Amino acid sequence: MTKAGKKSGADLALEYAERFALWIEERELQNDFLDYVRSGKLNRTEVAKELGFSRSVFAQNPEVNALMKNCDDKWGSVVSDGRQSKTAREESAARERAISKLKRSETSNSRLLDRIAMLEEENRQLKLRLSEMDKFAAAKRAFDDANETFARSLK
Repeated sequence: MTKAGKKSGADLALEYAERFALWIEERELQNDFLDYVRSGKLNRTEVAKELGFSRSVFAQNPEVNALMKNCDDKWGSVVSDGRQSKTAREESAARERAISKLKRSETSNSRLLDRIAMLEEENRQLKLRLSEMDKFAAAKRAFDDANETFARSLK
């Protein structure tokens, strides 16, 4: 750990590798790894989201990369041999993941709606300020015109 309490890159690399290895074990125990395989390869985006790290970890962390390639080889060949029907537990696990994705989407949508409301209010205030400035500019032009006319009449 560094002075500020943040983990170093090496610490994070080790943590990510351990997290991914545990995830692999869990998938094999639950026998739901096929839910994460697309076109014979592990769906890196899905796994990265579930494990809470960036997709780039798969390319940049050699240990994670090796584990991933092993999964691609092992699990990808199962898919190419023909996927069997899901068991009730696999269906349940897939449903739980779908619900989790839905909750993340709903949270994200809620944040975006809050942001839209805030921006609409800011836009309303800016339009009001602009109309006040336009009125002021019109009054200033009228004053300048009157002043110029008065100055000409004095000559």
